Amino acid sequence: MKSSLKNMVLVLFTITAVSALLVGLVNNITKDVIAQTEVQAKNEAKFKVLNTTANEAVVLVDEVTKISDFEIVVSTVAAKEDNNRILGYAVEAPSITKSGYGGRIKLMVGFAEVEGVVTLCGVEVLSQNETPGLGANMTKEGNALEKSMLGKNPDELSFKVKKDDANGSFDSLTGSTISSRAYANAVETAYAGYLKAKGLLDANAEGVSGATNTEWNEDNNVTEEEK
Repeated sequence: MKSSLKNMVLVLFTITAVSALLVGLVNNITKDVIAQTEVQAKNEAKFKVLNTTANEAVVLVDEVTKISDFEIVVSTVAAKEDNNRILGYAVEAPSITKSGYGGRIKLMVGFAEVEGVVTLCGVEVLSQNETPGLGANMTKEGNALEKSMLGKNPDELSFKVKKDDANGSFDSLTGSTISSRAYANAVETAYAGYLKAKGLLDANAEGVSGATNTEWNEDNNVTEEEK
């Protein structure tokens, strides 16, 4: 009996140890795959927001700047032909002063310059944890938020949703005001990063309208997507 019990314990211990080892190996492999996928998605987004592809364009430089305590990556994208003509700037930026329903969101925003006029020419959602069917609709092409900004001069935008401010430039996603606020704020942060990289924003400025490193906003105690 003692020998049998001892053997059982040994077998169970061995199985547990092997299982733990396998889980660890799978986690490491999965982590690397996820990281590689994220990098690939970001690289593709840099071209997509400027309406081009990796076959037609190249990233000349990735410049890291800071808005408050957040790193903003500004990528200069140029045509492979035509003497590396600058096509625009792809800016990776998070929402800073407004969090979404599921936390901060991160966007890639494209800025093109034509005869001295800046235009918002594309946007891709890099990360979000919003409610499916509500805030997560920000990832759908042609959504209300996207339509509010594309083709516009960011200098002429008010980075607020119309529900909060009649002068706001952003239409809200249906039933998703909190998510919409975060989206608008991420676009604002991206524009601040673009201006800073171009030397058009004070080096000590924290954002277009005084962005601060707010860990969470005043709406975080709500329990519904809509407020």
